[in-house]
Amino acid sequence: MVTSRDVAQHAGVSQATVSRVLNGSPRVSAATVARVQDAIAALDYHPNAAAASMKTRRTSTIGIIIDQLSNPFFVEVLESLAQVFADAGQRVLVWDPSHHEDAAIHALRDRTVDGVVIAAWQDDSPAMQAALASGRPVVMLNRRPTGTGFDSVTSENRAGGRLVAHYLAAHRPGPALFVAGRLGTSTAHDRAEGFLAGLSEAGAPPPAIVDGDYSAETAQQAVRAHIADHGVPRSVFCANDLMAFGALNALAVDGVRVPDDTWVVGFDDVAMAGWPVIGLTTVSQHSRDMARAGADMLLRRITEGGSDCEHRTFPAQLVVRTSTAGVPAQGS
Repeated sequence: MVTSRDVAQHAGVSQATVSRVLNGSPRVSAATVARVQDAIAALDYHPNAAAASMKTRRTSTIGIIIDQLSNPFFVEVLESLAQVFADAGQRVLVWDPSHHEDAAIHALRDRTVDGVVIAAWQDDSPAMQAALASGRPVVMLNRRPTGTGFDSVTSENRAGGRLVAHYLAAHRPGPALFVAGRLGTSTAHDRAEGFLAGLSEAGAPPPAIVDGDYSAETAQQAVRAHIADHGVPRSVFCANDLMAFGALNALAVDGVRVPDDTWVVGFDDVAMAGWPVIGLTTVSQHSRDMARAGADMLLRRITEGGSDCEHRTFPAQLVVRTSTAGVPAQGS
C-alpha cells in the first residue's frame, strides 16, 4: 500500500508538506503543490481518511448552512464555495435550515464537520446557535455578525442602498416604492437603512414600503397590491434581484411599462439580471468573489487557528441597465 511517506520521498519533500498539500494549506508554494500532486498521481496514492481523521481530529468535511436555493444569488454562492472546498480536498454537507435543521444541529454537536459557513443567518434559528456553540470555526457569509468570535465576509449593503437612493433622487424623482427583504436579516436591515438615509440626504421624500420577504412571489403580490391601492410608483427598489424579478412580473401583468412608466432596481447582480430580456439595473456585491474569500478564510482558520477575527467587506457597485433606461449614475 502506498503511504504518504512514499509520496514525500517521490516528491522530495517532507511528510508534513504532503499533509499540508492534502489539507489545502495556503502556506505551501504552487511549485511544491504541483510536485506533490504529480507524485500522488504517479503513485496512485489514496489517503486513508479514517486514519487521518483519528490523527488530526479533522473530518475533511465542511458544513454550509444556506437557504433559498431558489434564489440565483445563493446558487452562485454555493457553486463557488463547493469548488474551493473540493479543490482543497474537503467534502461538503449542505443544510437548508428550513428543512434540515435537526440534521445540522446533530452534525454540529457530534463534530462531524471541521468548520461551518453560514449564509442564512436568522437570530432565532437553533441551527445557527448550534453552529456558534459547536466550537468549530465559523465564517458568516453575506451576513453581518451580531456578536464576536467568528469571521465574516459581506458587502457594503448600507452603501449599496445609499447608491440606489442617490441615483433615483437624481434621475427619477418622485414617489418610490421600496420592497423590503426578510425581517431579522442584517442584509435587509442594512439595505433599507442605507436607502432611507440616502433619500433623506438627497432631500427626497421617504418611499412607500412593502414586505417582499426576499421572495419573488411575495414581492409580485405586494407590488400588485400597492399599484391597486396607490397607483404606479415612479420607481421600485427591491432589496434583492429575486424580488425585482417578481416586481417586473407584477408590472408586466398590470400593463406597466419598464422603464417608460416606472424604473426598477434590484440588489445582487445575479447572472440573470444581465440577460438582455431582463436588463435589470442592480447593485453588484460580487457574490462569487465573496464566496471564494469566505471559503479561503475558513480553510485558513481550520489549518492555522488564531484568535483574531477577520472581517472582509466587498464594495458595492451600481450596474445600470435598461430597467432604468440605461441612464448612467453620476460620476460613472
